[in-house]
Amino acid sequence: MTLTCSFKRIIQNLTTEDTELHRGKEFFLSKLRVSSVFSVVFILIVQLLLPQGLLAQEISFNLKSAPEDLSVYLNGELQRPVSRQGAFRQYRINKSGTLRFSAETYRSIEYNTEALPVKNGLLEIKLENEKGLLEQIGVYSTGLQPKSAYFSPDGKKVFVPLLDQHGIDVFKITQSQGKTILAFEKRLTAPDARERNNPVGFVEAYCDEKRRELWVSNMFENKLYIFNLDTLDYKMSLDSGGRLSKVIIQNPSGTLTLVSNWQSYNISVFDSATKELLRRIPTGATVRGMAFSPDGKKLYAAVFDEPVIALIDVEQYRVVSRFRLYDGQGAARHIIYNDGKLYVSDMFRGTVNILNASNGALLMSKRIGPNINTIVLSPDGKRLFVSSRGRNNPTDYTKPGPDFGAIYMLDSQDLSVIERVWGRNQPTGLAVSPDGKYLVFTNFLDASLEFYEIKGTR
Repeated sequence: MTLTCSFKRIIQNLTTEDTELHRGKEFFLSKLRVSSVFSVVFILIVQLLLPQGLLAQEISFNLKSAPEDLSVYLNGELQRPVSRQGAFRQYRINKSGTLRFSAETYRSIEYNTEALPVKNGLLEIKLENEKGLLEQIGVYSTGLQPKSAYFSPDGKKVFVPLLDQHGIDVFKITQSQGKTILAFEKRLTAPDARERNNPVGFVEAYCDEKRRELWVSNMFENKLYIFNLDTLDYKMSLDSGGRLSKVIIQNPSGTLTLVSNWQSYNISVFDSATKELLRRIPTGATVRGMAFSPDGKKLYAAVFDEPVIALIDVEQYRVVSRFRLYDGQGAARHIIYNDGKLYVSDMFRGTVNILNASNGALLMSKRIGPNINTIVLSPDGKRLFVSSRGRNNPTDYTKPGPDFGAIYMLDSQDLSVIERVWGRNQPTGLAVSPDGKYLVFTNFLDASLEFYEIKGTR
């Protein structure tokens, strides 16, 4: 009762017109004292009226998580969603404390309720494996829409071409407090970029170790940018020779550099030393990934229009055969040659496939997950790493979908899954270090790069 009466008197003092308004300093100090008293009393009243542990404002969020069935605990008490919509669960939290997100075989993570990273009503949580060969080291911000990722030949740098921003982000592997981490080094740009309104559209890269050059394709400009691999200085740019240019590779001897042109249905062939465009190989289809045979006489090109590999005779510069993986629809995206076999990802079907490189016979096909993108073989050839983008947003694939994507580590012999780690929104770019110790991948829609150690490698 006394506290309530005191509170009323303070309110009256603050709302009554003061007849000594012009007494200056004394008046100001007296009001300051009253205001201080009011603040203290107000806080006491709030503390008395609110039940212990009750939040001043209820927290409501939709949860998007990996795994989808993880459990949510508040101060050790299981929290149940108030509603569900597809893969999303809605929660309402009205008490303060610690929220723990956990699932079997995963490492739990915790947040204080006041520090919960809710954005626009959405909370995104992904858990890391409790045990396994892939251990996350860190997550790093990139420019917009990191399309791919590449290690430098010495394994000390990572290059990340940006599709929706001008440039290529460069990270270096370094040590911090005795731990291996990635650190942002710089963004590679063209010197005249500002005059040209900072063109976007960087897609893929290739490291020419012999000439110490980094080649990067820009599919909107139909250009190739070349940087010094050691100093990272800009050297030159040249027309790609086609439209919507993407993947860059070299033949085994390094004398030829080839670029697949998505929209013009051809492959540009450059002299690696002089940068002269020697010819264009017509493919009659949308080509993306490419791989050479060890002798450099055959070129295998993945056809994105269907589940087909175009076999090109390099000496004749023409398609001499087509290997169809299977009947029906498909979208061959990336391709790797290893020990007489072709590894091919099919983005439409979500499969990884093994073909006989000599005759195109399908040796094995396995569905791994939705929207399979990049595939990378470990240096020893024993493991195949695969990025799955996750399901598309039903209205616009350039927006986050209903679930997170993932990275799979497969046995290269039978395509069995050795381990899976979750990515976030559309894991796309993927690379393994030359020594096989590290893995990086990009989350295309989150503008981030994740860095993992691959345990058990020497």
